[in-house]
Amino acid sequence: MKRVMTMAILIVLALFWDAGRPASAQFSPDAIRLPPVETAVLANGIRLFYIRDELPQVTVMASIGFGKLYEKKENAGISDVIAKAISLGGSVNYPGSVLHEKVDAMGGRLSVESSWEGTVISLKVLERFRGEAFAIVADLVASPVFDQRSLDTAKGLVADSIRRKYDDPAEIAFDRVRDIIFGGEGYGSSPTPEKVAAYTIEDVKGVWEKYRAGRNIMIGISSSIGFAEAGRLCRERFSAIAPGGDMAYTADRESIRARVKASRGKIYFYPKDIPQSTVIVGTVAPEISYGGGYALEIMNFILGGGSFNSRLMTEIRVKRGLAYAVQSILKLRSGTGVFLAFAQVENRTLGEVLGLLNENIDRISHERISGAEMEWARKAITNSFVFQFDTPMNVLSNYLFIAYNNLPPDYFTGYLGRINGVRDGEVLAETAKLFEPGLVTVVVGNESVLPDLKKFGEVVIIK
Repeated sequence: MKRVMTMAILIVLALFWDAGRPASAQFSPDAIRLPPVETAVLANGIRLFYIRDELPQVTVMASIGFGKLYEKKENAGISDVIAKAISLGGSVNYPGSVLHEKVDAMGGRLSVESSWEGTVISLKVLERFRGEAFAIVADLVASPVFDQRSLDTAKGLVADSIRRKYDDPAEIAFDRVRDIIFGGEGYGSSPTPEKVAAYTIEDVKGVWEKYRAGRNIMIGISSSIGFAEAGRLCRERFSAIAPGGDMAYTADRESIRARVKASRGKIYFYPKDIPQSTVIVGTVAPEISYGGGYALEIMNFILGGGSFNSRLMTEIRVKRGLAYAVQSILKLRSGTGVFLAFAQVENRTLGEVLGLLNENIDRISHERISGAEMEWARKAITNSFVFQFDTPMNVLSNYLFIAYNNLPPDYFTGYLGRINGVRDGEVLAETAKLFEPGLVTVVVGNESVLPDLKKFGEVVIIK
């Protein structure tokens, strides 16, 4: 039981932003100065972001605008397969074993990962190897080797990961609620081992060649080599990549809202023979560029994102001891967003906890937040903000986040001012709009909980 609960917490922390931490003192928004990032655009549309790092090392990070967001039902999971295949197969000039022997000889760290927004190829080496680092990353972007052997191994690894995920009730619950809200694609992408196993070399090549284009690529560099040298190496290695591309992600928000509305009064139940249940409720949220998002961030912090001082933690765990893991999550991203609240509980207390989740969401949707809670949330968010920029690579990642989501350049520099400008009436209005479509409810647990679930609505069995 403890392992499962711990996993749930780790899932939340891995998938979503840092919820922040309460603090007694408050930084002034004007007191925080973010490290400067220098930018340029190559002739083919590739965007370059450079931040100075005084250590004698260089990190080259290429982010290609194809990730899980862009997957459809027919190719769910293919971004993970592509990332694994590139890591295993290497490139034309640095094939498989040659690639990794080269990286090891330099004492480097190579990573190829698929995120929601993109596929990221990153290599960190000592500064004297900067030429090799740029050459390797550029070749992996421009000329990956998708051979049958590396593809088969990649598919096997991804399929095994999917199977392991479904050993964890929390993973199942998160996956299923997103699937229902988003219709099995975009933020609801739901790959299966069978689907992953069917992908061919032509499938992965087709996706990579479609999205590997100038305007879909961003290069992040962290080093002391200087912006001029970084730009020279980028132009030398990446200019041959064809221009074109469009990373903008769009979502059919009306269809998404319709699916959420259609789920009202239903409890989606995934039967699993386990001693405890995971319950999660969720709904579609606005995209990150939405002006009311700052008010929603404050709401979420107060409801369940603010650690032990949040309402859900106080009401469900601290006062009643009904759950170990309980939290709410607000994820605002490109095109659309998602709100989720979850708890892991003993089967016998599931009904009480589900009632408390719904009760607290209803309350925060209809009652103004007190001045004390507003002040606590603003202070805590302000005090935790700086930790998003504690390393040069985190700074780079955040600026790439701005570019991915087409946010204004001052998004982070003006963030705290906007948070501190939010008032309680705005929080109430935006919260009411957020929950207007209703909530999707998913429960993963033992069939013994079915009588309690039927008190909340129609139970729909899912797998």
